[in-house]
Order: sequence, then structure tokens, then C-alpha cells
Amino acid sequence: MSVQSRKVVWSLVAGAALTGVAIAQQPGPAVAPVKTVASPEPPVSDALRADPLGAMLANAKTAYGGVRDYICTFTRQERVNGALSAEQVGEMKVRVKPLSVSIRFARPEAVAGMEMVYMSGSRLGKLSYRPAGAKGFNGTQLVALDDRKVMAENRHMVTELGVGPLLDLLAGIATREKSLGNPVEVFTSDYQFAGRNVTQYEIFTRRPHTYRYAYQEVVYVDKETKLPLRFEAYDAPKSGLAAGDLLESYSYTNIKLNVGLGDSAFDR
Repeated sequence: MSVQSRKVVWSLVAGAALTGVAIAQQPGPAVAPVKTVASPEPPVSDALRADPLGAMLANAKTAYGGVRDYICTFTRQERVNGALSAEQVGEMKVRVKPLSVSIRFARPEAVAGMEMVYMSGSRLGKLSYRPAGAKGFNGTQLVALDDRKVMAENRHMVTELGVGPLLDLLAGIATREKSLGNPVEVFTSDYQFAGRNVTQYEIFTRRPHTYRYAYQEVVYVDKETKLPLRFEAYDAPKSGLAAGDLLESYSYTNIKLNVGLGDSAFDR
């Protein structure tokens, strides 16, 4: 039975993990999702109908369990200090164990050359950071992961970026809302994103509380790999408006899994 869109109100069940992906050496442009007409698909399971987010997270966790490392084109847009940045595009490399992350931004010009590299078990837990532009001419510097100057321009530490942390974030949202007895609305639709067939999950946590992550989260999950390729978070709509402000968006495209990343990929 083909299902174009489903709405389910449910008390979330925690569960999650990550996934891997990979890159293109020259980061490509950001690609907007395109809604598609659903084609016949296998019958939808009772578990998916009852808890679509929980089922997606369970499948993604299983898929991510086979990921050792990945490279991808990383695109982000963040609202920091009330201002929404331009889309920033770069190359991301991730090794799952030991956790290692490298991001080097290529555009726009304002962030070109900015680099953040972290490898657990080395450098006393420090982040190797190279600022963009002229400030980066002096090379990299070792700073704390939550260094004040770095975090002044970023919503998340580098270890909170990537497919795995995204799955952890979604699982945390599910657990939190369940513990508070809050309803969660989930809509699913078929889309294409970055040339991939994906399922879009629109997640609404409308009931406000101190620890709510966002009013709405949108996730695009690759139908083949079962891994998320894009995440968006929105604030509650202002009076008279249909949609809220974008808080953050992250895309992981041109993914290559299990490419054999060693220490040299994160050694700076």
C-alpha cells in the first residue's frame, strides 16, 4: 500500500544512532529538496504507522552500525546571536571510532579556509582550529572544544556535527518529549534530495517548555542507506505567520562510506 503522507501523534520511544556518508573533493552547491509523486511501495508495517520516528531511528541505528568512517559535502546554515548565516559549504571527514572529525570550509568567501579538526585521544582533547581569511595565515591553533571565540560563530561543537550526532539528537528529543508526556506529530512524504530518493519526516513538538529543542524539525532520510542526509530546525511561527524562523540546517551529501580514513586524515 502506497502512503504519500501520514500523520501520527505519539509518545516517543528513545532509540537511535548514526550513519555515515561521504564526499566530493570539491563541495557542490546546496540542493533543495524536491517533492515527488509516490510510486507503489511495500505495505507499511504496523510499527512504522504507530511510531514512524522511532522506526526510522531504529533502522538508521542498524545502518550506522556498519559505518566505520565517511566523507561528505557538508552544508550548514545557522542562526547565531539572532542572525541567520549564509549557507556554508565544505568537506567533512568523520571516523566513528576513535571519534575523529575534520571540516574544511570552501565557501562563501567569508569562511573559506576555516578548518576544525578533532581526534579523540590526542592533543589532550583539544580542537585544532584555523580561522578563515587573513587570521588563518598563522596556521592552526589548539583550543578547547567549547572555546568562547569559536562558539561565538557556531551553534555546536564540532563533535556535535555529523550523521551520528544527528541521530543522537533526534533520539534525545524523542526521549525528552516522552518523559514529559508531550505529544509529537509526525508527517512523512516522498522527496528527492541531492539526487537521492528520500523520506521527509516533519516532526512537530508544539507544546513549549524550557528544554524543547525546536518547534519543528525536518529530516530527510535516504531510502537506500536509511541514513539522514539533511536536518532542519525551526522556531515557532510568529503571530500571523504560517512558518517559523529557521534556526539551523545541516546537509550531508555526496557521501562515501567506509573509505578507510586513518590518523593522517585528522593529523594537523
